[in-house]
Amino acid sequence: MKRLLFALATAAGLLSTACGGGSSVQPPPPVGKYSMASLNGQYAFVTNGEVFTSGSNAPVPLARTGVFIADGKGNITGGIEDVNASGTPSNAIAITNGTYIVNADGRGALALNVGQSTLDFGITLTSTSDGLLIDETSNSNQASTGSGNFVLQKAAPFALTDVNGPYVFDFPGLDANNNPESFIGEFTVDNTGAIPTGFFDDNVNGNLTSGGMAPGSIAQDPLQLSTLSSFGRGIANIAGQNFVFYIVDSRRVRFVSTSGGMLSGDAVTQSTNVPTSTSNFNGSFAFVLAGASANGGVTRVGRFTANGATVGNVLGDTNDAGRQHPSTSFSSGTITFDSANPGRGQITFQDTSFPFAFVFYLSSASSGVIQDVTQSGPGVGIVVADGSIELQSGSPFTSANVSGTYAMNWSGLVVAGGSFPIEDEEDLLAQANVSSMTLSGAADLFQFTSATLTPQLDLGVGGVIQINGTDGTSGDGSRNGMTVNLTGANPINFVVYFVNPQLAFFANRDNSGAQRIVVGILKLQQ
Repeated sequence: MKRLLFALATAAGLLSTACGGGSSVQPPPPVGKYSMASLNGQYAFVTNGEVFTSGSNAPVPLARTGVFIADGKGNITGGIEDVNASGTPSNAIAITNGTYIVNADGRGALALNVGQSTLDFGITLTSTSDGLLIDETSNSNQASTGSGNFVLQKAAPFALTDVNGPYVFDFPGLDANNNPESFIGEFTVDNTGAIPTGFFDDNVNGNLTSGGMAPGSIAQDPLQLSTLSSFGRGIANIAGQNFVFYIVDSRRVRFVSTSGGMLSGDAVTQSTNVPTSTSNFNGSFAFVLAGASANGGVTRVGRFTANGATVGNVLGDTNDAGRQHPSTSFSSGTITFDSANPGRGQITFQDTSFPFAFVFYLSSASSGVIQDVTQSGPGVGIVVADGSIELQSGSPFTSANVSGTYAMNWSGLVVAGGSFPIEDEEDLLAQANVSSMTLSGAADLFQFTSATLTPQLDLGVGGVIQINGTDGTSGDGSRNGMTVNLTGANPINFVVYFVNPQLAFFANRDNSGAQRIVVGILKLQQ
């Protein structure tokens, strides 16, 4: 196993040597509905990427989870974060202060002061309650990049009783031996903070295990008691592994591991109407996964239609270490549900060459997490990958409803020189206006190459979206596409699967210019 793609929504940096020539795209002046007052309150944030610290000779994987407080006037008044660098946690780091900027288009910058260092982020608001961000830190102490998001927390004070009931979780990352790991499942928290029951599926370097969880718990951190009430921060033991958590509200909790590797992700409440059998699991679904294969980084994106236990109209695209595998000949797809664990099921898609297999946990009738459990395939080998599955709605998708201002984020790997598996982190964060299926906007682009973090800020963004198929979901075997033009770069071509007019998943489908393996989202600004 080479490398794990940690984030599905991100930001990117690209060396000019990797871009190749291309037409110049100038960013338009910021126009929109946002201001400094749009970022006002206490926000829980996460990022996943890489860090290169002073004295080290190579970047290592990095996950961070925490809280910052914005005053609506450009000032950060406090906060806290927990960091895990390749399995080494640094717990409860105080954010003393900082600053931020929000432009009219929702793009901006965020600076968080921690001790003697400053962490710099690019941000794009998707509403006044949430947004996307990328790590843009480059100073004498560290260089880091990575993608993530931030969500407005409920009003303090927080309490353990805020977390109660069944939750579905997805924690990708690394195990204690730095092997790629995908850990998904469901657990129940009672009103005492105990986790008496749970079920999981774990994929560590291609070794699959699943089963009931040992009892666990959530609790205050005895070394940082006040952080629960102020920031929603506590400690947890889930299936024998230790975590720090941050409460967003009763519906969402963010986690990062503090022992036994580097896992991070969210747990979201599971609704009472979650499908438990094939008889009530019907409709069209889009899915996106990212992770590692025996060859390097891997992405999968696609869609299918469920009709009871049968699966039809399947279309999928895999990028395995730069090898493109578009599939249009799926057949014999099936779905089964686990009657003992609500919302858990399995899907198989039979390609002409080999079957794809996935396990999923639904948090509602329209949303869930999904893990790749495909054991092998031509030139693919073992895959460790996970992501999201979402019910499609709002079709037909046309220029009439796929329109407005969108936040765009992609994350993954790029080859700046040589060939795979020589892979470097790439993150991009943008805001783009979509009008008559054309794109115009601006972006920050970051790339890690060995010990060098290369940013390109305020790049112009242009391009087009091509909608094929009768309903815009690619259900007729035709792929939807998107071409993104960045200042000074060759056009980058993507395959796109719409969830609804407000959200789409995409992954690159060729290696025009630089070779890359990236996956991302297009999300309408509210």
